[in-house]
Amino acid sequence: MAAMYRKAPKLHFWCKFAPQVLQARCASSNVVGQSTKRAAADERAARQEASLSLVQRCKNLLVANWRGQLTTITTSTTTNGADPEASKVWGSLVNYTLVAGKPVVWVPRNDAHEVNLLMDDRGSIVVGHTDPPPLVHAWRDVGFVPPRAVLLGPFTPLEPHEQEYVKRRVLKARDSNREGIEKAGAALRSVLQEAGRSASSRIHALSTMAEASTTDFAIYRCSPRSGQFVDLLGVRHEVAVSDIAGAATDPLCSVLAALFEGINQSEARRFALIVFCAVYLQVRAQDAYMFAADRWGFNVLAKVVPTNESVALDTNNKLWKEFRFGFSREVRDAEAFCSLLAEMEKESLEAMNRAQEVDPKFHEHTPKPKTET
Repeated sequence: MAAMYRKAPKLHFWCKFAPQVLQARCASSNVVGQSTKRAAADERAARQEASLSLVQRCKNLLVANWRGQLTTITTSTTTNGADPEASKVWGSLVNYTLVAGKPVVWVPRNDAHEVNLLMDDRGSIVVGHTDPPPLVHAWRDVGFVPPRAVLLGPFTPLEPHEQEYVKRRVLKARDSNREGIEKAGAALRSVLQEAGRSASSRIHALSTMAEASTTDFAIYRCSPRSGQFVDLLGVRHEVAVSDIAGAATDPLCSVLAALFEGINQSEARRFALIVFCAVYLQVRAQDAYMFAADRWGFNVLAKVVPTNESVALDTNNKLWKEFRFGFSREVRDAEAFCSLLAEMEKESLEAMNRAQEVDPKFHEHTPKPKTET
């Protein structure tokens, strides 16, 4: 998929032994092996479930990330006079944090955003399409852009006393994040070891924001007037900003980017995602990536094995589909999340063994994941 990620080994089997550790729902409208009536019912259920979770997905994206694209309206000063061909907006990546449900952004001094916001305080911030970079590149290689949250509203500069309060909040978040990683249990630590620098990227960004000098950065608060969730197909869904602010903060958010890197960088764990698709969803997949997770489950982008030659000749990105795995119980933290994934891997392996008991030649068609070095 992308050169930054090693290719997961293929799985050539169709397993019908579905464990009960989770209740899996498919977010795709085209599920192999279902009757038309059942497929239609599942599609309606998937749409209903997705509509209920949009607010939480927006909140998770906003809390888990620390970089976003800030866009402001340009002025004649920043667009070289009255040139009609000049861009009407100016966009760049900035660091941000969420305080009381509102984004607070750090803008470098002398940046065009400063002048723009002085003349017109309207702007927007888009979050979710920048980190972790290897996963973003992987998405683009197959013609998709990661799901993202968009907030639009006025941006106002913070007063000095407000800046100090925000920086204290940032320091508290950084210290909590650092402590959580240092005290991680065996299951979480095993995943974070595969994440490389992503495990500390959030901590470094929070430190940079907390220690930023007012001579180097201007700090603005966005008071959102409207919000949107953009799904993997690029469809925009309106979301009430008051609902986003009031939504619960998911316990996985502080290490979410590192979790994705740790899972997607690991060939064995990517192979496990392929097995999950087969065992829990009865879907044959050639490759899979985790891109969203929360206390109730996780989402996978999987390359489905074509069912016939005409599909195989179709465009590549149509073979990639989103699948939702919903847990049968809520997890309290990232350690419990990783432990449940390990439990799923174990039960999936048991399901494969049961399939082998039914068909003794089963193992001959089931390649093992490669040993990582």
